[in-house]
Amino acid sequence: RVFVADDFFAHDFSVYAEGNGGSEEGVFDSIIFCSSLHDLPDMEGAISKAVSLLRPNGGKLVIVHPQGAMHVIGQHQANPVMVSRGLPTANEWIDLIEKFSDWGLSLEHVPADPRSDGDIKDGYLAVFKKT
Repeated sequence: RVFVADDFFAHDFSVYAEGNGGSEEGVFDSIIFCSSLHDLPDMEGAISKAVSLLRPNGGKLVIVHPQGAMHVIGQHQANPVMVSRGLPTANEWIDLIEKFSDWGLSLEHVPADPRSDGDIKDGYLAVFKKT
């Protein structure tokens, strides 16, 4: 088991690719963005990188923020320079998955609407499966 906390775009993930021919592709069973996706300068690039690192046919991509999407929206409104965007809604994820069909993702757990009781109570959670 490997846990990596590093510069996501610059890190050499091939060091974890034992038995994978030295390739970074398909190295991880799951990748989690915890309270971070909305802070990345290139969200779509980060998702593309994560997808390339997930094993095919079942790798999981998890996007979570314990304070919820509404909290992130509030941060963005208060300081759009520091927080450049909110977290994608379920419909925005569906559009992104369609736009970037080469990601090969399916949405397994839909995040709650930002203004819903579920978002306030449970926070933000989106789970994807690589097909």
